[in-house]
Amino acid sequence: MLFSSCPLWKTLVFISLAVFLADFTEIGAFASPGECESATIDDVNESLEKYSKCFHEMIAKGEKGAINFLVWTLQETLDLLRPAQEKFCKQLHPCPLPAAPRNGGLVCVTIDNAQYCKPMCNKGYDFQFLRRSRLYEVCGNATGFSWTTQLVGGKALAVCNPSETAISGAKSAYFPTNSTCLHTLAFTETQREQLNTFLKELGEQGIDGSNRDKEADCIICGY
Repeated sequence: MLFSSCPLWKTLVFISLAVFLADFTEIGAFASPGECESATIDDVNESLEKYSKCFHEMIAKGEKGAINFLVWTLQETLDLLRPAQEKFCKQLHPCPLPAAPRNGGLVCVTIDNAQYCKPMCNKGYDFQFLRRSRLYEVCGNATGFSWTTQLVGGKALAVCNPSETAISGAKSAYFPTNSTCLHTLAFTETQREQLNTFLKELGEQGIDGSNRDKEADCIICGY
């Protein structure tokens, strides 16, 4: 994921974590093994929220060497977090895990032994191919447990390219202007909104969601 294309909120989190780590870098007070055993992700989130309120001022004080080191440290951390996120998505076997579009994501549900995923783009991006009437892709017994897709490779379901206008997909195939896929994924309420919208759309196309595997509801963001 290239940070040059990140929206403001993502930059906020990124810099907040950088400042948080900078405090420990400067004084050499990295957590000891014992402290790590009692620490939680919530502890880090609380620190991020605290420093996010004043990140503009702190950025101005940062030095090149410290920032470069923190960028490397953060990238290493993100590389650990992304696979952990994927584990929360229950995949329909033997369908391969679909690849979410960079600068967007996938809203996925599993109904009657078939997995349906709706590609979505963030604001400022649009689909590479016209897909207004192609709301979702599917993988299941009827498809030989391979993904229906317009792209070569089988796992990538869509591509979101930079665009000032969003016209290639259905109206609901774009995250709200004040949000992104990652922002949606961060909050239970926004996740539920997107899942409910997709389920309603599937119902309108004659796909009965009464046999849905609720544990397989998932939003996957691209990087």
